[in-house]
Amino acid sequence: MDTTETRIRIRPSTVTLAGILQLLFAAGFLIAPLAGVVYGADVQAAAEAELARQGLDPAVLAQNNIHFDEGGYALFLPVGTAVVAALLAGLNLAGKRAGWVLTLVIQPLFLVLDIFILISEASRVEYLQSFLGAGADAQAVINAASNVYPGWLLAVTDVRQLCTFAASATVVVLLLLPSARAFFRKGA
Repeated sequence: MDTTETRIRIRPSTVTLAGILQLLFAAGFLIAPLAGVVYGADVQAAAEAELARQGLDPAVLAQNNIHFDEGGYALFLPVGTAVVAALLAGLNLAGKRAGWVLTLVIQPLFLVLDIFILISEASRVEYLQSFLGAGADAQAVINAASNVYPGWLLAVTDVRQLCTFAASATVVVLLLLPSARAFFRKGA
C-alpha cells in the first residue's frame, strides 16, 4: 500500500478574485502609457500651439521639463507598476506564499501611489501655472492637450483611476480573509 499522500490544493475563490483584480489593475496602469505612445506627439504639439496662441514661448515647457507626451522615465512608473502587479497576480494564482506576502506589502504601496496620482492630477493646473506665470492660461493649455485624446479615452482613464484604487484595497482585504490565509499558510 502506498503511504505517500498526494494533496491537491484547491485555490479559494478569494485568491482567484484577488489575482484577477491584480491583472485588471496591471492592465489599468498600461492605459496612460499606451495612449501617450500613440497620441503623445500630437498632445505635446497641441500644448505648444496653445502656448504660442497665448503669445508665450512653447520652449517654456522643455525648459521646465514639462512633457505632455509619454516617453522615457514617464513610462517607467506605470509600466513598472503593471509588471509588478502582474507578477504578484501570477504568484498568487500559482499559490506561492511569497506572492501573498509581497502582495500584502506592495499592494498598499499601490494604494498610496493611486492617492499620489489623484493629487497630482488635481494640482496639475496650478503646477503648470506656476511655470507659465500670471498672464498665462494653464487650464487652456491642459485642455488643448487633453482634447487631442479621443473622448472615450479620458472617460476610461477616469474610471481606471477609481477602479485601480478600489482593486488595490479589495485585493488586500481578499488576501487577508481566512480562506486565503489558510491557502497560503506555510506548509499547507
